[in-house]
Amino acid sequence: MKNVKSKYTTLGLFALVNALIAILIAMRYFQYLPVIPTDGIGFIYLVTAVLGHISMLAGVIALVGLLVMWLPFGVARCLVALLATLSLAALTIDTFVFAQYRFHINAVVLNMVLSGQIVEFALPTWLKVIGSFVALWLMQWWLVGVTHRYLTPMRWRFGKAFSGLIVVCVLVSSGIHVWASANGRQSVLMTDRYLPLYYPLTANSLMKKMGWVDLQALANEKSLKNSSKKSDLHYPKSPLQTESVAKPLNVVFLVIDSWRYDSFTPEVSPNLWRYAQQGRIYQHHISTGNATRAGIFGLFYGIPSTYWQAFLANQRSPVLMDRMQQLGYDIQAFGSAKITNPEFNQTVFRHVPNLRLESDGNSPYQRDEDVNHDWMQWFEHRDTSKPSFSFLFYDAPHGYDFPADYSPTFEPMLKDVDYLKLNNDFDPKPFMNRYKTSVHFTDGLAGQVLDKLKASGQLDNTVVIITGDHGQELNDNKLNYWGHNSNFTNYQVHVPFVVLAPGIKVGEELNMTSHQDVAPTLLHHFLGVTSPIADYSTGVDLLDPVAKRDWIISAKYSGYAVITDKTILEVSSVTGGYELLDKTNRPISDAKPNFSQLQAALEEISRFSK
Repeated sequence: MKNVKSKYTTLGLFALVNALIAILIAMRYFQYLPVIPTDGIGFIYLVTAVLGHISMLAGVIALVGLLVMWLPFGVARCLVALLATLSLAALTIDTFVFAQYRFHINAVVLNMVLSGQIVEFALPTWLKVIGSFVALWLMQWWLVGVTHRYLTPMRWRFGKAFSGLIVVCVLVSSGIHVWASANGRQSVLMTDRYLPLYYPLTANSLMKKMGWVDLQALANEKSLKNSSKKSDLHYPKSPLQTESVAKPLNVVFLVIDSWRYDSFTPEVSPNLWRYAQQGRIYQHHISTGNATRAGIFGLFYGIPSTYWQAFLANQRSPVLMDRMQQLGYDIQAFGSAKITNPEFNQTVFRHVPNLRLESDGNSPYQRDEDVNHDWMQWFEHRDTSKPSFSFLFYDAPHGYDFPADYSPTFEPMLKDVDYLKLNNDFDPKPFMNRYKTSVHFTDGLAGQVLDKLKASGQLDNTVVIITGDHGQELNDNKLNYWGHNSNFTNYQVHVPFVVLAPGIKVGEELNMTSHQDVAPTLLHHFLGVTSPIADYSTGVDLLDPVAKRDWIISAKYSGYAVITDKTILEVSSVTGGYELLDKTNRPISDAKPNFSQLQAALEEISRFSK
């Protein structure tokens, strides 16, 4: 570069060009808006928020670039190009994450991916990503030179005009959001979650003083915020009342990660289906979450998984585990994925000694096989004078995984999963067949456990819970949702659920049930707890006649939903914003939440907080 002034001018114009590129990339977020705002103020906010926010992010990146501009031109050019490449690559990857899950990259997502057991990419996908990154860096390196050579002389013509436009956009979008936040204008507020690292301005207190506020809208928004993240817990509400149990039954949880309710069939899961005919099948069972953390939490604690953060902060174990330990149970956890991520070792199994934390293997199916191997070894050598609880958690369907020579398979079947190819036009049938094959493989492992229990004579002395932690969507609703933790439609929260136990009524239960019903059922029927269920759970007893429910709570990392047979009221636990959706996750026009149901749901998510 010729001089210092020229360097910084080039950097500014380079940032301007990349801001325009970033804005084009960011437009991808909004193809997933359920509806484009049709009112003037909503549309103006959408346009100005995108232009202003994405350009400001580009400006922040340019400030970082100032740190290298004192270096020689060749070195500075390479480093600035690398900085821009990393930024645009991160934005592009975030659009893919958002496309499938409707949330942005965050610490939780990074932690899950870096653990190496959540998302596994095939070699062609890695090569494609690396090749794209190198190509983007070369383009940015070229762009630095073009900017310096051709655009610098025109800096006043473009730079000032663009900067002025961005300032206007930021002021207009901020002003609109201040008003919309104080008046509950959903056509504006719904846009916020579509932009990464976006924290728009609010001034509700000031607006209230000036009388420019809808007090009812503010009250509704405040009530929708999740209050269960308080660190002070009142769980259980009072000490458990118990009676002696002469001969406690053994308990086995067979849980399959990402198990769709429609893959529980004689063809896809023949072993579990066969055993289920000897027990009680719950046809309308809703998980307490659309992700592992939320689903497993509710299964053991018997309360909504909105309490997760509070229980983790307090290192509070579930009363189900506490009671089993009081009765001298030998408690064992056999997780395919690491028990430490999510932190079940600090919550569900907090007080379990010598906890098995992970499985051996380089892929999900190998770790699932290790689960069976270790369970079989433990079962053969356990202390039979004690009752036992074992938790087997299989992961192969989550990774669409099975041995290369596995047979039978469902055809036509996708050979490898390339997440970069997933979009609304991608044919889901070969993907679905790969998923079904992974479930079939896992069913074989679970069947081995049940066969072992039967052959040993212990099945008649054991309560077996068969279920999934959550479902797995494969663009079933044609809204480009792939996977889970993105919505609360049946494909992500409706899971198979079966109870096998001595003396229970064999057949089907058609009323809506939930993971939060499992703990109170076990405690009340098999573990000698006589306390009212409401003292320690928001669930019901699954072995009593199950009363018809009008709604169920399910949760994800940043919110929860009140689910009925026909609607989904999805609520952000951060902002209190909400959307009323139909069962395909599409907005219901001009509809209001059922506030009586909502009030009851809010009581459930705050009952055990002081």
